[in-house]
Amino acid sequence: MKTIRYVIHLLARNFWTLLGFEAVLRLLTTLALVPVVQLFIDRLMAFYGYSFITLESLPAFLAHPGVLLAILILLLILSAISIFDVSAVLLIFDQSREDKDITIREAFTFGLQQSVRTFYPRNIMLPLYALLLVPLLNLGITSNVINSIPIPEFIMDYILENQAFTAAYVCIALVMGYIFIRLIYTFPSFLLEGQSFVKSVKRSFCLTKKHFWGDLVSIVGLKFLFDGMLLVIVAIPSIIAMMAFLSNAGVFIKSVVVGIVAATAAAIMLLTIVLGSATSYAIVCTRYWNHLTLLEEEIPNPEPPQWIRLPTTPTNRWIIGIAAACYLILCVSATSFAQYSITTEDLDTEKQLSEVEVTAHRGASKYYPENTMAAFRGAKLQGADWVELDVQQSKDGVLFISHDSNFIRISGVNKNAWDMDYSEIAKLDASGLLNKQYKGERYPTLKQVLAWAKTNDMRLNIELKPNKHYTNLEAQTAQEIRDAGMTKNVIVTSQNYECVKNIAQVAPDMPRVYVMSLVYGKIDELDAANIYSVEENSCTKRFVNFAHENGKQVLAWTINKPANMERVLENGVDNIITDDVPTAKHMVETRSSEITVDSLLNEMYYYMIGQ
Repeated sequence: MKTIRYVIHLLARNFWTLLGFEAVLRLLTTLALVPVVQLFIDRLMAFYGYSFITLESLPAFLAHPGVLLAILILLLILSAISIFDVSAVLLIFDQSREDKDITIREAFTFGLQQSVRTFYPRNIMLPLYALLLVPLLNLGITSNVINSIPIPEFIMDYILENQAFTAAYVCIALVMGYIFIRLIYTFPSFLLEGQSFVKSVKRSFCLTKKHFWGDLVSIVGLKFLFDGMLLVIVAIPSIIAMMAFLSNAGVFIKSVVVGIVAATAAAIMLLTIVLGSATSYAIVCTRYWNHLTLLEEEIPNPEPPQWIRLPTTPTNRWIIGIAAACYLILCVSATSFAQYSITTEDLDTEKQLSEVEVTAHRGASKYYPENTMAAFRGAKLQGADWVELDVQQSKDGVLFISHDSNFIRISGVNKNAWDMDYSEIAKLDASGLLNKQYKGERYPTLKQVLAWAKTNDMRLNIELKPNKHYTNLEAQTAQEIRDAGMTKNVIVTSQNYECVKNIAQVAPDMPRVYVMSLVYGKIDELDAANIYSVEENSCTKRFVNFAHENGKQVLAWTINKPANMERVLENGVDNIITDDVPTAKHMVETRSSEITVDSLLNEMYYYMIGQ
């Protein structure tokens, strides 16, 4: 409890200065840094002749020496901004520890002085620490300027499905977690003690030498505790709003209550965004100072720049006034939005929603061996709208269904498709090395699947995987589709854009889909594709709206977690590609279009803070 009280003290003592600094920094990075970085990337792409970048074109783009140099410079700048943020916040906490006031200008100046140190040769490894180590562990102990990059769900699924990869992933995570905790006091030592980066690392290792488990439990545990407290605080407005909805009050009263509740919840969310990392810094600083006290060492106390010192009270008054005005604007906007929504919609009548379809990825591959007839039949039983499958070509030119061109992962045979006739491939067990229930399943041909799909009224998402060993893959696929009479019930997809263009030439009557893991730039220039199939992390509301404005549907892949399904549904995708058809169908069918407390608050949050 003593540590919790001390963390709260650090946050509260100079709260308005902390809030003002972080709010100004977030505003500047949003309005200035983000557009500048985007312009920088756009200019770099234009210089090297790229109007868009996908994962397919990314290696060639990065191969240019000038691109790597430019990215290095950009990362150094982002690292300096991160150090600027962290150092200013730590100085504010240091002044709070001393029970002293501090102004925003002092924090800004100290931050600028410390960020310059990022470019000293002796601190060359500091950007790596700031940009990679901390964000990878996603524990929030870093600047909000640098966000952690989520690992795509399909990659995590692939790792977890393979025991060797899972073991390696766990080992790497444990090692990085250990290193992370051992380096946790690098920032306080570097910024408050004025040490070089190398000496700060040694200092952190020394402080955590006998306190590893205590630091781990305290820092991570307190972070979860504060996050839990925040969830409770955010839940209170929702409960109040629910009570207002269930009451017999008139529309105006309900609108006012829900508006104030939504504004309050939005304000709390904004505070979380602004002060999220500061809470983590406060926890780390508390442990850092505790260690120094136990060692009976003098606690470093860097002084703020005195030449610009201004009275604290007037500054705080401005911050309080601006915060109060913003909250009032939120309340009025939310109340107006709530009254408009409640009076223009029938609470008992569902709005018409665009139908979102579900595609079974490699068939119902969560429950059956992937890319087999069992998986395709299972997808039909589970109510899938589409079945996605992968096409390979054997040595004797037979098109068959398999995701991999090599059979080692599924059948335990280290041979490639182009080295075997289909008569040999047909003898292999396609049920998977660990799947005994469906032992004996075979690799079906494309003709078999097309005939089954036509009989069972199932639409197919056929992905082509061309390589230098395959010949006339696109033309042969198109011909087999025509022979089966399935032209209007298939879409042909590929992660290779040249393949998509070839499909456009040999089968202009068939819908063509470009499969992308990364999306940036003028994607509308990919005019050979009628539809975009995009990895779920890139299926943002902005991208989906852009695609729809250009007449393109968006397929989101590969999504198995309900939370991710809900997110892409809210962003407006047209199709969810998943291994878990029942869960996806449930998420689609139970989407509520009635005006409920949750839906109304969610709409208000998006309306007010653009999330």
